[in-house]
Order: sequence, then C-alpha cells, then structure tokens
Amino acid sequence: MSAQHSIFGIILIISAVILLYLSFYSLKRRSSNLYFYFTLLTLSVFFWCLGSALEFFSVDIWAKIFWIKVSYIGVATAAPLWFMVILEYAQYGKYLKPAYIGTLMVLPLVIILLAFTNDWHGLIWPTITPVFSTNGLLLIYAHGLGYWVNIAYSFILIIMGLLVLLKLLMKSSRMYHTQILILMLSGVIPLFFSALYNTDVLGIPGLDITPFGLTISGLLLAISIFKFSLLGIRPIAYETLFDTIKSAFMVFDTQDTLVDVNPAAQMIGITEGDVGKHVTELGGKLPELEKSYQNTEEETTLYLGDPVNLWVRMQNTLLYDQNEYKGRLLTIQDISKLKRVEKDFTESEERYKNLAELSPDAILVVVGEKIVFANRASATLFGAEDPQDLLDQSFLSFHHSDSLETSMKRLNQVIIEKKSLDFIEEKIISLDGTVKDIEIGDAPITYNGQGAVQIVARDISQRKKLEADLKNSLKEKDLMMKEIHHRVKNNLMVIQSLLNLQSRYIKDTEARDIFKDSQNRAKSMAMIHERLYQSSDLKRIEFSDYINTLTTNLFYSYAVDPQRVKMTVNVEEVMLDVNTAIPLGLILTELVSNCFKYAFPHDAAGEVKVDFHSFTDEGAKKFRLTVSDNGVGLPADFDPKKSDSLGLMLIYSLSGQIGAEIKLDTTQGTEFEITFEEKLDHSP
Repeated sequence: MSAQHSIFGIILIISAVILLYLSFYSLKRRSSNLYFYFTLLTLSVFFWCLGSALEFFSVDIWAKIFWIKVSYIGVATAAPLWFMVILEYAQYGKYLKPAYIGTLMVLPLVIILLAFTNDWHGLIWPTITPVFSTNGLLLIYAHGLGYWVNIAYSFILIIMGLLVLLKLLMKSSRMYHTQILILMLSGVIPLFFSALYNTDVLGIPGLDITPFGLTISGLLLAISIFKFSLLGIRPIAYETLFDTIKSAFMVFDTQDTLVDVNPAAQMIGITEGDVGKHVTELGGKLPELEKSYQNTEEETTLYLGDPVNLWVRMQNTLLYDQNEYKGRLLTIQDISKLKRVEKDFTESEERYKNLAELSPDAILVVVGEKIVFANRASATLFGAEDPQDLLDQSFLSFHHSDSLETSMKRLNQVIIEKKSLDFIEEKIISLDGTVKDIEIGDAPITYNGQGAVQIVARDISQRKKLEADLKNSLKEKDLMMKEIHHRVKNNLMVIQSLLNLQSRYIKDTEARDIFKDSQNRAKSMAMIHERLYQSSDLKRIEFSDYINTLTTNLFYSYAVDPQRVKMTVNVEEVMLDVNTAIPLGLILTELVSNCFKYAFPHDAAGEVKVDFHSFTDEGAKKFRLTVSDNGVGLPADFDPKKSDSLGLMLIYSLSGQIGAEIKLDTTQGTEFEITFEEKLDHSP
C-alpha cells in the first residue's frame, strides 16, 4: 500500500474515532429524541469511514470487498438519518412516528442487503476490476442500478433537509443562525464530494472521496456541539412559542449584549432593532430595566413610566449549559390589568367594610371558632364596648346551651359543604349576661386566603316578646269567640225552647206547624254555633257532619215513620266558612222540612235524598246541594218565586245571599239543586 493511501486511511480512521466519540457523547447526554437520532447518525457515518479506511489498509481483494460492503451500512443510512436529525431539530416530530421512520428506512435496508449479496446479482457493483499500480492494489467498482437508486434517494433526502433548514433559518432568531448554517454545511459538503466522485471530475480511478466530505462534516458537527451547543440550545417551537407568547423575552449573552428579543417586547419599546445593544444602552430608554437586570434570580414588580406607562413583573434568569454560564433571560409580563383588579378589589373591600359598619345587623367573620372580624352592630349585639373586644374570642362561647350544638353543626357544615345556610333562631348570652334571641345566617367565604364563615345575626328578642304577647292575645280572642258562639247557641236553644212551650198552648194545627218550623230554624243555627264552639277553627266547620246531624234531627222532629219514608244522605267532607254555612243550613232545613211535610200525604211511602259535593267548573271550585223526593210533587202551574210561602221565600233569599243558582225539577217528584261558589264576601 502506498504512503498516499496510508494517509487517506489514517484520516478516515481518525474521523471514525471522532464520530464514535460523538456517538457515545450524545448517547450519554440523551435527554430528547434529537440526541437519539444524532447518535444513530454518527454511528452510521462511523461505519462508512471505518469501512472505507480499512478498505485502504487491506491488501487482499476479498478483504477490500468485505470492508467496502461494511461501509455500505453508513452509505445507505447516513442520508435518511441526517434527514431525521433535521426534522427533529426543526420541531417536525410529527413526521417521525414509527410508521414514517419505517418507510424512510425500507430502501436503505434493501441497499445494505443488496451490497452484502452483490456476488449473486451484481445490482450494486456489476463488475469489480482490480488494478495494480505503483500506489498498490486498487479496485475499480462499476456502478449498478442499486447504487444509482441509493444515490438518488440520498440526494433527495439531503435536498429536502436543506429546504427545511433554509425555512428555519429565515424564521429563527440570529442566535440560532450559526447552528443552522453548520447543519446545512454538514449536508452540502458530503453532497458536493459525492458529486465530484460520481462525475469523475478528479480523474482518480477507484478513489471515492465522499468519506472525506463526511470527515469535514463530522468536524463541523463537533465544533457546533462543543462551541455552539447544537444539542443543548436550539429554536424549540420558536414559531409558536417565542413569537406568539404574550410575555416579553429578552436574551442576553455573557457580555450583557441583547442577542434575541421576541415581538411581545414591543410593549416596552424594545424591538429587533435593539439586538446587539448593551444593557446599559437599553437602560437609557428604560432605567428600571437596567436596575432589574442586576437583581439576578429575583422577581420584581415595578411601574414603567413614560412612554410605556405599564405595570410589569420582571424575572431575571441565568442560563447555564453543563454548568457553563451562557447568558441570561429577562422575562417581562404586563400586569397592568392585574393591578387594576387589585385596586378594584381593595376598593371593593373598603366598600364592604363601610357597608358592614353601616349595617344594623351584626356581621362577623369566623375562622375555625375564632372571631376575626366584627362590625359595630356586633359589639351592640354581644354587649361589647368596641368591635375589637370581640376579636380572637370563640364565637361558640357566646351561645346559650340550648343552641350551642346547633351552632357547632352549622359552622362545620358551611366549611365542609361550602354552601350558605338559611336563617334560623338561636339564643346567645351577651357579655353582660343578658340572654338574647337572635336570627342568624351562615355563608362560606375566603378571608385573607383562609376558609371562613361569614355570619349575619340580628337581635329578635323584642320581636319574640311581641310574638308571645300576640299569641296570648290571639288565645284570649279565641276563648272569647268560643264563648260568644257558646252563648249564641244557648240563646238560640232558649228561643227554641220558648217556641216549643208556646206551641203547646196553640190549638190550631197550622199555627203549631209554623212554630215548629221556627224551632227547626233556630236549632239549625244553634247547631252551627255549637260546632264552632267545639272546633279549633272558629271560622269554618266540617259541613258533612252537620248535614247528617241536621237531617236526623228534622226526621225525628216531624215524627216521620222510618218504615214509610226512607232518608238517604250522600255528602262529601267539606269545610265551609261560617258565613256560608249558616245560610246553607237554613236552606237545607227548609228543603228537608218541606219534603217531610208535603211530599207524602195520607201516609204515602217514598224516599228523601240529600246530596252535597264539590266539583270544578272552568278552573273554579264550586259546590252543589241537591234535595229531592219522589213524592206527589208540585202542581203543574206552581211558580216557587211567586209563592207567598215563608219557607220558599227564605230559600231564594238565602240563595241570593251566598250567590247560589237554584234549579227546580218536578218531573219525578220534587228536586231542588243549589249550586254556588264559596266567597269570603257574600254580599249581593
């Protein structure tokens, strides 16, 4: 082997060693997919350089061919792996899913397989011609279809990667331009050397200089990694993060020179035109900026005056890479809106305190059991001279034993369930020992960052006293009303008795019947007053029971033979106002009395029916009283409205009093139907 070939081999061996080191370095620091793809790329180029170097050093033809086949592990995979690195670097990870990677690597794997089985088909090298010269043994490789397919595929991927880097270069910050240019060169240089070899421009048969281009690219990548932190600092999501974030980002280098700024920094008057200026120059426009720049790792809130007039929060963060200081990042956030909210909150809190002081109700805030806020009305309620005297005291210590357990449960419920509770009545003992009735409501709030209970209480001792007096007064009134009903009932019974005594001296039957009718009318009214006296409701009576009792009394009053006349009562349980019950009772008395007196002359047999029910008509509740008999009925030309009978006159008069409608049916005996709607005011 000639000295010239030895030099070529040594250069490639050194390149292989450097690439192997870069591979292990990247693998050791692997913290993202970029490191992983870069490791695979350097291993691929390592096999390319190693195979090419050992091909130079080999003497035998079979050894040279073996090592050139080994180099094809890198020849076939270097371009797709470089393309993967570019996609990951430029944040196109969505195209690096397993399915896409598998598609990219199908052809390279086929090429590797064809290279190792070339002896069978010759698709990579149709012929391999050994040439002996003063430089030693050389092999001239003829290029087959598989070779040119691999070249075309590699060129396409490299060109696509260069386009991605060119787009990234135009959109990224200046601080990343060096990295991107080096990546572009790492693709262009091997591409250029491969073009020289495949076009035979150099005129050196059998010498593939492409690995030397890879050696230069490897050196450039090494410089980029150790000098420009290729794998550590890159334009991560620059388009979507750096350009669109609302906070201003300003990046300074180790010399305190502005090297990058995002569009949001315009809010404080800093633009890309300020890139390259020292922080002291920027401080000329914003003195507060230079001052905050010195507060390393501190967060500062300050107001920037003219011309920006903003409240901002500044944070100064030092940037390190492997413990090596790289510069600092100044983050600036506009908090003017937050400051306005804080101001509004402070004013709102002040208004709340003023309202609380003006409130006639006691307003307290309790944390746990301790009172942490009390208004002036609270001092009055709890017997203190000043609201401050109530602070830090246990709220439960003021509670009477009757309501202590209830108050404890309510406090826990408000804290746990975070819901307001309705007002209830409790008892407290003020500082002067006075027992007071209070009405109290509880609601959850946040007080100074703590869960608390806001309590609103009012003194209702006077109201409770008035209520008690009113209840006693109502009780006395009820007793008096009962006594009145009792006396009215007694007076009506006296009248009935007097009429009964008087009727004994009357010989005329017709006149005696008139007395009996009057007795029954008095008794019907007396029965209503008796029920009111016995009832807890002094305005209403249960009318069905009254009907049953009244009809039974009338039945026996007229000495009706039960074997001859049957009495049927069908009534619904209905409560009626006394102003309705008394007229209706008199109407019922007249109707039933007429049935017993006139329906069945000469000992005729028959039936008297009384029916009373409620019903709904057009949304209104109404009542219907029906009294009927199957007796002789009324004469065909009889007009009840023109009758001079006192009983019928009472029926129509009392019906008008309660607003009732009367229907008379004489087709089968006699049937009166009284329909009405109960009203509180029965005036016509």
